[in-house]
Amino acid sequence: MLENEFFSKSQLLTYFHIIFFIELVVANDIDSTRFFSNKDSLNKKNKYLNIRFYSDVNYAFDLNRENDNERPFGSNPLHVNQFDIGYAFIEGSFHTDRFRSTFALNHGGVVDKMYENEPMLLKRIRELSSELEITKNLGLEFGIMPAYYGYEGFINKDNWFLSRAVMTDFAPDFDMGARLNYKHNNWRFKFQVANGWQTLRETNHNKTIGTLVRYETEKLVVNWGTMTTNESKIESLNLRRYYSNFFTQFKLSEKNSVAFLWDIGCQRDSVAVQTFNLWTSGSVYYRHKLNDTWTFATRIESFYDPHQIIPEVMTKTLQGFQFIGSSLGIDYHVNENSVLRFECRYAYSKDAIYPYKDASKKHDDLLFMLSGQFDIQVKKLRLFN
Repeated sequence: MLENEFFSKSQLLTYFHIIFFIELVVANDIDSTRFFSNKDSLNKKNKYLNIRFYSDVNYAFDLNRENDNERPFGSNPLHVNQFDIGYAFIEGSFHTDRFRSTFALNHGGVVDKMYENEPMLLKRIRELSSELEITKNLGLEFGIMPAYYGYEGFINKDNWFLSRAVMTDFAPDFDMGARLNYKHNNWRFKFQVANGWQTLRETNHNKTIGTLVRYETEKLVVNWGTMTTNESKIESLNLRRYYSNFFTQFKLSEKNSVAFLWDIGCQRDSVAVQTFNLWTSGSVYYRHKLNDTWTFATRIESFYDPHQIIPEVMTKTLQGFQFIGSSLGIDYHVNENSVLRFECRYAYSKDAIYPYKDASKKHDDLLFMLSGQFDIQVKKLRLFN
């Protein structure tokens, strides 16, 4: 454990040194013609800083629970029957015409859940990345980066609901690796090589390959991401995993929008090596904007993982995690930076998996949630006059 943590710290310090050197080159024009063909793009007036701060404080009331406050099969809210910091986030990003470097820290229940296998030094880092523009449409990004899988991210204010659907909750949320980004009109393409399925530290000598194709207009978003990886921590064992993440969002009118999500994946069986075990999930969202202040949303979701492939939803029961659920959300937008959110969420499982008051387990769970979310952004803060 100590060796792994030391190795992680060494990697992190090395990465800091690389970023610091690149920023020196860009910020001070140290023989910058060796790195960039267009010296005018490094004009000091084009250098700026973006800063973002976000906080999400919530209270979740679970009718099933009295003593144990940690909620299973979810990350935000992670704790019930108490006030909790769901997520707190601060980010700074330095920009020039052809270079961007970002450093972000995070804290909260969702971090404790999603980064639980990472050392303390790394789990607080949401992002430590840089991107270099190779051409006008092509960029190279590397470091610790938010993943591009899943319809809902860590910052719930940007999502339609206070909580995340199970399928988006446990899709990969972060990556450690390198990524090529290409854009053309409304199209976005990504190709990346990373350490593994939501892991910062390498667990074997196999790298994860991921792709993304995204088409986006004002009224339509179509997003398809894929991944292949080996999830075995034993070098001689190949637990090959294939994953497809698809969602689309339609803006039906100025007040009404819908979204459809579908994930499917398979992983090689650890015993019957010629067999692949399947998991799949799907969700349907609908949102109605009553006015600039009030928004209503509803969600229906399902998750099918009888073979216990995804560790965060491992039930250790006969039929695994076979779940359906529904949510109703109401948002009150105080201003452009703040929102109060309420959500009622019901879940039903084929097996009895939800802890109950008397240490028994139930098939269903009912959760009421209230959250206050604050988001402030300072954009294009000029570093030079």
